[in-house]
Amino acid sequence: MNMQEGSELKSNSKRDMEERLAFIRLYVKRLKENPDEVFKQQVKLVNSFLESAKNFPLSKEEYLRMKGELRD
Repeated sequence: MNMQEGSELKSNSKRDMEERLAFIRLYVKRLKENPDEVFKQQVKLVNSFLESAKNFPLSKEEYLRMKGELRD
């Protein structure tokens, strides 16, 4: 990996992290604004996301390589 690729990867990673944090903040805000029944449904949704992630057929490295963010 050369210097330019390394800085691009850091930039993408930083942008990705900022997007994730923005999503989490928005999600938490919505959870706080909704009644408990909606929250219970959201818990089921999040749990299904987590279960799907456990069964994802690619490793973290394979996924990043496929996206072009990780090079050999």
